[in-house]
Order: sequence, then structure tokens, then C-alpha cells
Amino acid sequence: MVKFCCAILCLVWANQMLAQTDIYRLGPGDALFITVYQEEDLSFVGQISQQGFIDFPLLGNIKLNGETQQEAKAQIEALLRNNYLVAPSVSVRVTSYRPFFIYGEVRTPGSYTYQPDITIEQVIALSGGLKDRASNSHWTIQRGLEKKVFKVLSETIVHPGDVIKIHKSFF
Repeated sequence: MVKFCCAILCLVWANQMLAQTDIYRLGPGDALFITVYQEEDLSFVGQISQQGFIDFPLLGNIKLNGETQQEAKAQIEALLRNNYLVAPSVSVRVTSYRPFFIYGEVRTPGSYTYQPDITIEQVIALSGGLKDRASNSHWTIQRGLEKKVFKVLSETIVHPGDVIKIHKSFF
């Protein structure tokens, strides 16, 4: 019984850790639709700059790089509350995601428009398939602000901003 409970707790903990790592963080190239309830003049569509900022009406440049949509919402509400509005209600929605990149042993490397739930296998197909000397399994992704690099499988889901490398095979 103790082993069973420990196994269940480990599975719950692993699922929570996975959920935390899958939280989407905003970054350069993401286009946002930001609305302020009952304040049409403050609602706009903007793109996060390469430096990680948006130019918000009245507030100027706001750094959103690395923040979740909820964090961005809270930050904008706080800035509006401190300077202009009594009880602002902000909505932040991503209208288009930054591209992902693939390079290495594929026929047409480059940047591609992000599509939700696209897998490594589908990305390879989009990029024209593998070259003759490409490895069938040694593929890596560089992801996130920390630029973590890890090995992936064909069914791995690609995220916006990912940099995918298809390595050469030595045999």
C-alpha cells in the first residue's frame, strides 16, 4: 500500500512539473491583442519587439518578454491602476505566435510559422524532409529564455520560438 501511494504521489508531482514547464511565455515576435474593458482607446494590437517590449498607449514601453499572459495582464492592470484608472480589467490574447526554426540536415532550413500541436515529424516534413546524411533519431531543441537544449522524438510537440537541430548521422 505504501509503495502504491508513493507511486501515485510521484505521478502527481511529475504531472505538476510537466504542467509548469509547458506554461507559455511571451517573447519577441508574438502579436498580442490587448483590451481594456470599457476603454476602447486603450485597446490595441501590438507585437513584442526584439528587446521584449510593447508600446502601450499612455504607459509607453512595457517589458513582457518571458511573462505569461496572466502576468502580463496583472502588470498592465497595475500600471493602469497606479496612473489612470480606478479598477481596470485587462485581457491579453496572443493573436499570432513567433516562428520556430529548423536547421541542420533538412532540405529547406529556416523559420516557419508556428501551428498549434505541430510535432517534430511534421516540422521535418514542412522543411522538405531529411537529407541523405541526416540522423533518424539525433534531434535536439533549444527552448525558452534559458535556451535549454534537449533531445527530442518524432512525436515531440514544437513550441513557438523553438530552434530545432537535425544532426548528421555518422553511419
